[in-house]
Amino acid sequence: MKTKPWLLLTVMTLLLFVNGANAANDQAQLTAQEQKVIDYLLNDWGEDYSVTSVDIAMNAVKVAPSDETRFRIGNYIKAHPELHEVIRRGWLTLVLTPDEKLIARALINAERDSKPLPSVSELATAVGIKEPDVKRGLAMLERYEILAKDGKAGSSGYTVMPRYIKWEPRLDFVFHNLTLNGGRQFTVN
Repeated sequence: MKTKPWLLLTVMTLLLFVNGANAANDQAQLTAQEQKVIDYLLNDWGEDYSVTSVDIAMNAVKVAPSDETRFRIGNYIKAHPELHEVIRRGWLTLVLTPDEKLIARALINAERDSKPLPSVSELATAVGIKEPDVKRGLAMLERYEILAKDGKAGSSGYTVMPRYIKWEPRLDFVFHNLTLNGGRQFTVN
C-alpha cells in the first residue's frame, strides 16, 4: 500500500496542533490559589500607582511562598498581557522579588559598564542577603531568561542575556516597596 504524502502531512500537522494546544492548556491552568493571587493583582494594579508584585500578592492572600508557584504565576502573567495595562509596561517588575531585581541590576550594571561580574559573595553583600538566597535568585533569573549560565562569566557563573544589557529604561529592575499605615503593601516604579 502506497502512503499518500498529503495524508501523512495532514496527520503530522494535526498531531503538532494537538500537542501545542495541550502545552498551552497546561500553561494556562492555574490552581485555585494561583488564581486567587491573579485576582488580587488585577484588583490592586493601578491603585495608588501600584505595580504590586506576585510575592507581595501571595503574602496578602496568604499563599505559601514558593519559587515554583511564583514562576507559574509569572509565566501566566507573561503569556496574558491583555489582563491589565500594568503587564504591558513590564511583566518582569511583577514577577521578580526585590532581591532578584537587585541581583539583576548589579549584574546588568557591571556587564554594561564592562566591569568584572560580581561573585555570589559580592552579590550577597551588595544586596544584603545570604549566599544561598543569591543562588536561588540567580536560578530564578535564569528561569526567566534574564541570565544564562556561563562558566567563564565571573564568579557568579552567570551572564546577562544581551537584550537586558542596553535595555532602556530598565524599569523592571527599578522599584520601591511601600507599606501604608493600614498594612497594605505594594510596589511602585
